[in-house]
Amino acid sequence: MTKLVSFPSSESGEDLNWFATSALFDDVAAFVLRYVADDQAKRDVTAGIASGHVFIGELPEPDQTNVLTALRDAFVQYVDSELYPPQVTARMDYPEIFVVRAKSLAQMASRSIALRSSSGAGPTGRSRGPRAE
Repeated sequence: MTKLVSFPSSESGEDLNWFATSALFDDVAAFVLRYVADDQAKRDVTAGIASGHVFIGELPEPDQTNVLTALRDAFVQYVDSELYPPQVTARMDYPEIFVVRAKSLAQMASRSIALRSSSGAGPTGRSRGPRAE
């Protein structure tokens, strides 16, 4: 089943959508949750994950900006070190397909931030990092 991560792009209501298989989506969702501090937002995201979607544009600030900047700034490294490290990709057929697909999420986050900035839709600060548990 294909699942969805939707990024805000501007106040006009146009969203950027990224689709993934269940396994990759679950890993992305866990990464996103690390950057959501608001308890109600965390519950909403968790409910969305169970339904197969994460709508980043529905997160309150500063969580929305924290998630977007974390995806832009830290997700590629996360893919290389946690999701698809060399010892995993060495055993895969066509690993580049999976790695590129995962990393495209960071590119989409970057595009979302740029579109939001150009429309004045939201802040674009640096991520504070994962929330301390």
